[in-house]
Amino acid sequence: MKKTFAFFLCICFVLCAKADHITGGEMYYTCTGFSNGEYHYSGTLKLFMRCNSGRQFADPTIISVFDRVTGVNVKDITVPLSNQETISVTSNNPCITDPPLICYVTGFFYFTVSLPASTNGYLLSSQVNFRIAGINNFGSYVQVGATYTTEIPGTLAAVPDAPKNTAAHFTGSDLVTVCADNTFSYSFGATDADGDELRYSFCNAYAGGNGGSGAVSSPASAPPYVSVPYGLPDFSGGSPLGSRVQINNNSGMITGIAPEEGKYVVTVCVQEIRAGVVIATQRKDLQINIASCTIAAATLKPLYTLCHDTKTITLENNSTSSLIKSYDWQLLNAGGNIIFNSKDPTPNFTFPDTGQYLMKLTVNKNDLCSDSATAPVKVYPGLTAKFTSAGICINNPTIFTDASTSVYGVLNGWKWDFGEIYNFDDNSTDKNTSYIYPTQGNKNVRLIITDSKGCADTSYEDVAIVDKPPITIAFRDSLICVTDNVQLNASGSGNFTWTPLINIIGANTGSPTVSPGITTTYFVNIDDNGCKNHDSVTVRVTD
Repeated sequence: MKKTFAFFLCICFVLCAKADHITGGEMYYTCTGFSNGEYHYSGTLKLFMRCNSGRQFADPTIISVFDRVTGVNVKDITVPLSNQETISVTSNNPCITDPPLICYVTGFFYFTVSLPASTNGYLLSSQVNFRIAGINNFGSYVQVGATYTTEIPGTLAAVPDAPKNTAAHFTGSDLVTVCADNTFSYSFGATDADGDELRYSFCNAYAGGNGGSGAVSSPASAPPYVSVPYGLPDFSGGSPLGSRVQINNNSGMITGIAPEEGKYVVTVCVQEIRAGVVIATQRKDLQINIASCTIAAATLKPLYTLCHDTKTITLENNSTSSLIKSYDWQLLNAGGNIIFNSKDPTPNFTFPDTGQYLMKLTVNKNDLCSDSATAPVKVYPGLTAKFTSAGICINNPTIFTDASTSVYGVLNGWKWDFGEIYNFDDNSTDKNTSYIYPTQGNKNVRLIITDSKGCADTSYEDVAIVDKPPITIAFRDSLICVTDNVQLNASGSGNFTWTPLINIIGANTGSPTVSPGITTTYFVNIDDNGCKNHDSVTVRVTD
């Protein structure tokens, strides 16, 4: 029912430093035989460059071979440019406004490598000092390096012939067009000559690198490799195009609604599974250019939920194409009966009861650019995400406790992001959890919850992480007469203890009462899960 539109995918496998003209690529290999104690492989490196960039491919380029487990360098392969060709396309679909011209120069590098049998296997790697500048799903960095890898499996007890592997080879058009805020689908499916089972996922793009300078390629640095700095919380390695885009783990099909116009790096990992064992993981690093064009389409979110404090919904098409001339909305109940219809572009409707419904939209009905879509609607108001935290000191545990509630469902999912920028293991799926912050500052902590009704909600809270817990003292000097008393007052996050224990009541509270016979300085200590601070108050005594 959905039309198939072309999308532009610019595959980011960059092998020369400061290569802001290199826009993608793929490396794969075939095992061609075994002799003299070595396996022989034939590989292809395919790179893309923007047309009329005024640049050239790095010639030659270098691919480094490492032990897959120890990271020890085995050899470096110098690979000359074999040939190049220009490819281009402009979409002629009458239902797309302002389709961009897509044009790339494609470079091919062919290489061979012979490697002895190994239990650990090998990692082929190449790096670049700078990706293209201004990538939208990265953080505040203007430019960041890249590392690209492919794996040759070692000899495994369950799969002794694994080194004879031929790498999974990603397929798909290199010339496609993506329109911002419109639905799209693109196959990251791969073929595998060995018939291995393939399992797909989004994964972190690697930072780098050691790519040399100018058009000169240099050997890659040794693994392990770190992730690029994604622009959290909207983007991550597992969600490189935002929450509205998903990947099918079995087919490699990416579907959803594209984010705003710009350049986005997407990395897909495909595991090769043989005899139930993952023998290798192949990676494809993609730069997706999303244009400002629009599509005359019925574009709905995958799911609509009314889970907070209302049963009223505003129906709205996510496509804003000027080619859309008419709308036909319908809402159906669980029995399939139409309970609402409208021809307005953005009508409102209040559901009579909780439950599950179906939304239908047809645009340009009986026209050349007609399109339709459906989406489920779940109406279960009363879900509220909330949490508390305790512990504010660097290098000490901060405890997070879920305080969320659901009126109609049962809470069944928690996803924490602790807000440590550029640290990609700062997350948890436990209901109650903890995290040790390695840096000070304000941390924007996010909790996403789900319940048994399919609802979700998100809560954000700022947590200030410091080197020691702050103490607020109401006064630091007081004057009393003999036999009088005074209440001290200290506030902060943690457990209080006061010394000396002379004429004091409530020494383990923030507000003890003291009645010293002579001028005395009382010292207060605060302990927040092992993070400590101190201060003092002087009580002067006169006749």
